[in-house]
Amino acid sequence: MPRENATTAQKIALYVLIGALVLGGAWMLRHFIPALCWAVVLAIATSSVYDRWLTKFHGRRRDAWAALTFTAIVGAVLVVPLVYGGVVAGREAISLARELAASAGHGPPPLPSWMAQIPWLSRWVRDFWVQYLGPGSGAGGHIHANPAVIEWTRVVGVEVARRIVTLAFTLLALFFVYLNRDRLSVQVPGVFRRLFGSSVDRLLRRVVTAIRAAVEGIVFVAVGEGAVMCGVYVLAHAPHPILTGVVTGVFATIPFAAPLVFGTVAVVLLLRGSIAAAILVGAAGSVVIFIADHFVRPVIIGEGAKLPFLWSLLGILGGVESFGLVGIFIGPALMAALVSLWRGWVEEMPADGP
Repeated sequence: MPRENATTAQKIALYVLIGALVLGGAWMLRHFIPALCWAVVLAIATSSVYDRWLTKFHGRRRDAWAALTFTAIVGAVLVVPLVYGGVVAGREAISLARELAASAGHGPPPLPSWMAQIPWLSRWVRDFWVQYLGPGSGAGGHIHANPAVIEWTRVVGVEVARRIVTLAFTLLALFFVYLNRDRLSVQVPGVFRRLFGSSVDRLLRRVVTAIRAAVEGIVFVAVGEGAVMCGVYVLAHAPHPILTGVVTGVFATIPFAAPLVFGTVAVVLLLRGSIAAAILVGAAGSVVIFIADHFVRPVIIGEGAKLPFLWSLLGILGGVESFGLVGIFIGPALMAALVSLWRGWVEEMPADGP
């Protein structure tokens, strides 16, 4: 910070230099900012659990061992379901590819009776089969040689590799956040207090509370959605109901993404001729997701962050659109900070003001 005897030009030059260094550092670390944000979110969400975990360690290296082991536990909780889901998805994809290869050249499989009664739909299915899986184009020919399929596979591979790298750096950053948590909990508020005054403490507490409420609202509600839909899949005799329920719960962490899963299940049941089961899955899924995304989740987040329903919902949707998946937690935190500023200004307004 500039000294008291520094000239005005020196103070301006120093502030310009500090701003340039901050912007340069942010630009240099722009690809690692999502990992750092995830580490902060996970550290805040698991702070109470980590406090109890820390009490189990003693000695000079207690902080290092506690941080290392707890980071390993968090990594296992995040990685194991992803690896299991990837293995199962790969197995299902291989099985589907074998079925397509075995049936290629033999014409489309028998269509459900209801589909055969719709001329334009049955004709489209048969034409699609002949074009992509019929004789001369086979499962090993046209599909693998299709540039769009090759490009899509390449894009998916790049995105998967990028997510793996982000997860690795997230866990690395999370370890150091746990390790230096005591110092960070003093230094970060101290820096903000020095820059903006003591009134910023309430704002920081509101942001932390909003992040913790967002994690609880999103994770717990997603688990509930997955459990309910798992029961619906069992009643509808859907294929792989447990796995599909888990996938539904994972997709439910993203607002309005779960319909992709139960919608696919409904289509599969419809193609198998189970019209009543397809209607059950579609209707039950729509009701569960609508209630969870529009009422339960915003209420949980809003009560924890002291946010009105509308601003909580806008914070979730706007955060996802602007920051990606981590925006689910950053969005409500930003909205909580803005609402806190608004309430602070309103409270400081004179009673006889306009």
